[in-house]
Amino acid sequence: MWARILLPFLFPDATTAKESKITAPAVEKIVVDQVIWSANRRLSWEDFRGQPDDGNPHHALTAANLAVNANCKNQGFTYEVNCVFLPTESWTKNKKSQQLLKHEQLHFDLTEVHARLLRRELQKLNCTNLKEELNGTVSRAFTKWKADQDAFDIASKHGVNAERERQWAATIAQRLRALESYK
Repeated sequence: MWARILLPFLFPDATTAKESKITAPAVEKIVVDQVIWSANRRLSWEDFRGQPDDGNPHHALTAANLAVNANCKNQGFTYEVNCVFLPTESWTKNKKSQQLLKHEQLHFDLTEVHARLLRRELQKLNCTNLKEELNGTVSRAFTKWKADQDAFDIASKHGVNAERERQWAATIAQRLRALESYK
């Protein structure tokens, strides 16, 4: 099951500070704990380190994210989209079920499909149209991602319908292959 959607945009300020000694306040170092999607790295139950939600009827939750960074500098548009898994926000009530783990992996794989789709759409942007187009492009991508995740859970009955789960697994694998150039 997919979880929270986080969307960090980085738009650096174009102005530069004058040379002067500036003392920044002490900042606690924060370590971001995440797993970036890779075809060679499958999820394991050890990755699910969050505290299970006893009020949630589901047996596991995959917290996945499309982490988007976009920037225009010297009229050059650059972007990065990563499909990430957040271990401390992901949880399971059943670390023995391989079927459940495969279901959660499919949520992560489906998130990578949408990361590739977003990369494809971002290729159409440039510094001239960035302000007008970026938010809408990303918003539409997130809406489609959420709808796909929900459709997957409904069709597979959260992994209980094995036949529908196999169909979705095949479709997700086919979509990843079709979008290979946006990896």
